Amino acid sequence: MDDRPGLPARLFHRWLLRYVPVAALILFASVLVGYGFASQIPAEWLQNPGTTGENPFMPAELTTLSLTINNLGALLVMALGAVSLGAMTVLSLVLNGLLIGVVVGIALKQVSPVVVAALIVPHGLIEVPALLIVAAVGLRFGWQTIQYIRGRTDGLVTGQDLREAGWLLVTAAVLIVIAAYIEANLTLEIASRYTDTNLSGVAADQAAIVSP
Repeated sequence: MDDRPGLPARLFHRWLLRYVPVAALILFASVLVGYGFASQIPAEWLQNPGTTGENPFMPAELTTLSLTINNLGALLVMALGAVSLGAMTVLSLVLNGLLIGVVVGIALKQVSPVVVAALIVPHGLIEVPALLIVAAVGLRFGWQTIQYIRGRTDGLVTGQDLREAGWLLVTAAVLIVIAAYIEANLTLEIASRYTDTNLSGVAADQAAIVSP
């Protein structure tokens, strides 16, 4: 009889239990710093409606496909922590956190907290976990590499590591597609229920919170 834990249990204990909290702490701390910076940036930093294509963080048109491609690219950069001792993962978490904090802080100068929450929460509840899952992969591989260099482990990466990381990356990719669909098709409709303001420009910048 096979007494080994199932795949979900292995993924949780070997990858998520330790590394997701670390990634979340880095992201949250960076959000707070970014929010503090927002008070020093004029509200005009958010572009007017219809100028999305001028934002270097965003595709010219906010569609499910364009958002999926943009955010998968961001997660790929984060996953490069696996081959950079975790450095790219940490840097990506910090940059995304700073951007989230700055954009939210500036958006609050233009619309109410309820509207800002409506612009972020529906897709963010799916998008941020995907980001943290990929961050966990990058951080774990980075830590394993450091331990190998220090002579603490005999092997660098096992076949089991690669298979489990593959499952996590696929899961994150699926979550990104779902979040992109919500962001492209439902976000403005939900947020518009709470204000008469034209939210096109604000929504475009809110969409930049996960970017390379």
